[in-house]
Amino acid sequence: MSSAVFSHVLFMNPKLEVKYLYLEKSRNKLLNDLQSIDDALLNTCPADGKWSIGQIVAHMHQVEQLTIGYIRKKVQQEAELQNSGFKNIAKSLLLKAALNSGMKFKAPEMTASVPDQVSLNKVRLQWDDTRFKMEDLLTELPPALLDKCIFRHPYAGMLTASQTLTFLQDHFNHHLQQIRQIKQQLVK
Repeated sequence: MSSAVFSHVLFMNPKLEVKYLYLEKSRNKLLNDLQSIDDALLNTCPADGKWSIGQIVAHMHQVEQLTIGYIRKKVQQEAELQNSGFKNIAKSLLLKAALNSGMKFKAPEMTASVPDQVSLNKVRLQWDDTRFKMEDLLTELPPALLDKCIFRHPYAGMLTASQTLTFLQDHFNHHLQQIRQIKQQLVK
């Protein structure tokens, strides 16, 4: 009979885990699909002033990286966190509708700076690291913070962890559509 004791086994909240795993599945599928595109095509802008596929991918990673950094800081200020309310829910739903509408948006200044040339392998490694950090952060998130606003979206305002993961998936899907359109334009 084993007498092993596991005192620090942490599990992610199941609701967050489902969203996180779907986000991870989406990312891996996209990156695997893009492996077949050579670097020249990956870095070809479809028109003046428009991002290349590589730049869009770099932006998608950058958004997640900044989101994780913001949440880490907010979680340290646990006593100051506000509960989510109707206003936060409504703004989260409006954000979801906007991102799923097919409309184009100007990236917020903090996420609008992307490199001219992107290496898919380099972005993948960096994004892997960001996802490991995201997984750790979500796993370590105390249950008491699940209904607290822990991330400030530049337009929608404060979001809970679950709403933030929904935003990240909707943001991903928004840019996935752009990538598909550009890929279709460039690969004829």
